[in-house]
Amino acid sequence: MNISSLASGITKFPIFFTFVILSVIFMLNVRRSNRRIKKSREEFWSREIRANSVRRKPLDNVDFLSIPYDELPMDIESDDDVITECTKQLRELKDEPIANFTGITNTDLKLEYGAPNITTLSRADTNYTLLVRTLQSFAERLHELGHDPEAITVLEYAVRIRSDISNTYYLAAKLYDEAGDTKKIAWLKRNAEALNSIMVSPILRRLNEMYPNISAY
Repeated sequence: MNISSLASGITKFPIFFTFVILSVIFMLNVRRSNRRIKKSREEFWSREIRANSVRRKPLDNVDFLSIPYDELPMDIESDDDVITECTKQLRELKDEPIANFTGITNTDLKLEYGAPNITTLSRADTNYTLLVRTLQSFAERLHELGHDPEAITVLEYAVRIRSDISNTYYLAAKLYDEAGDTKKIAWLKRNAEALNSIMVSPILRRLNEMYPNISAY
């Protein structure tokens, strides 16, 4: 073996050794990840099976919402297509079950209220999502048409029922800022902090960037 061949072999060996070590570490991490996934899946199905066996329970402590039509600007701009569609949608929800279950799984609902109630509760949750989206569209259109006080009324109701639509908070903050109402911006931050949603962090981060000198109260 000549000197150049020997030097080449020595140079390649550390690279090969490093590759082997990295491959072993990768395989160990994959196996560990697979075990975690398997355990998580088993725990989920165990809870799901248990949840499906829970009998029907009273829904007395469910916070079903009742839309306050008398407080909302239901008769404004009745010739506007967007406003008309929003108010129509709100009226159609009048006799529907509405409840905010953001951050709560169907399994959790069945464990808490019984599997036979899941259809009603899922429907209530779907209606809640429709409600907060409709309120947001309603408020945005009111703002576009120059009805800011009415838009604020709609937005405040959405905040009170714990909407986690980020633009609800951003638009409300903008309107409060234009009105010079810093206390209401602080109120917005406080309500955002109380959300049971993955949107808490981005909403608060944006509000704090927009109004760093206003603290929640």
